[in-house]
Amino acid sequence: MKKTILSAFMLAPFITFAGGFQLNVQGLKAIGMGGAFTGIGSDASTVFFNPAAMTHLDGHQFSLGINIIQPNVSLRTSENANIDQTSGIGTPFFVYYSTSIFKEKLDNKLKFGIAINNQFGSSASFDDNWQGRNIIQNMSLKTIMFQPTLAYKIHDKISVGAGFIFATGNFSTEKAVPVGSSNTTEGQAHLEGAGYGMGYNIGIYSQFLTLGEEGADQTKFAVGVDYRSELSIELNGGDAKFTDIPTSLAGQFPASTKFDTKLVLPAVFTAGLSVKHIKENWSLEFAYDLQWTGWSSYDSLNFNFENPETPDSKTFQDWEDVLTHRFGLDFTYKNKYSVRAGTYYDNTPMKDNRVSPHLPGITQMAYTFGLGYKVSEKLNIEFAYIHQDAERTASFEGTGFTADYKRVVNVYTIGLNLKFGAGAKKAATTPAEQPTAE
Repeated sequence: MKKTILSAFMLAPFITFAGGFQLNVQGLKAIGMGGAFTGIGSDASTVFFNPAAMTHLDGHQFSLGINIIQPNVSLRTSENANIDQTSGIGTPFFVYYSTSIFKEKLDNKLKFGIAINNQFGSSASFDDNWQGRNIIQNMSLKTIMFQPTLAYKIHDKISVGAGFIFATGNFSTEKAVPVGSSNTTEGQAHLEGAGYGMGYNIGIYSQFLTLGEEGADQTKFAVGVDYRSELSIELNGGDAKFTDIPTSLAGQFPASTKFDTKLVLPAVFTAGLSVKHIKENWSLEFAYDLQWTGWSSYDSLNFNFENPETPDSKTFQDWEDVLTHRFGLDFTYKNKYSVRAGTYYDNTPMKDNRVSPHLPGITQMAYTFGLGYKVSEKLNIEFAYIHQDAERTASFEGTGFTADYKRVVNVYTIGLNLKFGAGAKKAATTPAEQPTAE
């Protein structure tokens, strides 16, 4: 009996961190265009999407934004017709900056940038007494990435870029622990920890073909590729606390102990294409990105406890690498008003038998929309929106939990794009080179 209780505890709370927690809410223009931005280099968010494209920016450029994520997740099981996840609103943010360095000596070919953003994260809450309380009650995962970056134009049509990524992460989780004694049938486990990891981002960008003349009808073609490396965040010295545990199990579940673990965040490779047609008073831009996310690297999740009597855990994940297709359009009028629309088809890495109620992975088609208004040569105001609506029936292996899931998510993004120095001057003299309201 004790061995069964221990096995159920070790399995249930930890595999809920796997899958579907990548935050694809980066960049003001990019969000409105379905996240397709690897082959575009028109604002500072390219530090993240494709660092090589920084060579097509001038002066000091900033992109600042915050996302308001409103999730609505409901479950239906054979025992309950409706269970609502009670998670609150999420607010991931991003800050991007780009500028020239050694401008005179290197003929404006070398750029420096920095990115600060939340690339992965998740949160979920349920009522303490809900049906799946032995799987999850509350969970939170947060990451912040810092990326200093360089880009260099090695040819008139080809640029390269690379950045170093320093990532911090922290998580906490609570769940009920099934125990049997004369005083209680359930205890509670609370775990929390923090750590850091390091990685890199590299990209290649080429505006390889231009048709037509400057100031008249003109069409530009560009391609880009970007690779963000796998990140392993070491969470060492985390705190594990157990409450309402009967005396007979106190040795295995002490009031307090430490643990070590590692959270593997997947590598991401993206190839993108953009085509931009420019007229005297308007421009129309199309972008497509094909994105590969290497979730198979997250093959297991291991917890090593300091207390020698608490069994260490190794949980097999069996996730799959996935592809995401991203499409976007941008229409800009008089270099002042921009309207954007996009969509993306996102495949879940989770198999039907490995879906946790905290964040059910569901293959889905999402839709995006964006607006931009150029207040002045230095300031643009931006808005973007994402809508997701998907359903799935799946189980959670090892727990006996099966449910029908419905997930509706709305994301609202607001922010500013700022330009100072040479970028503002160039925009005033050659408006055709500034086809968006950014």
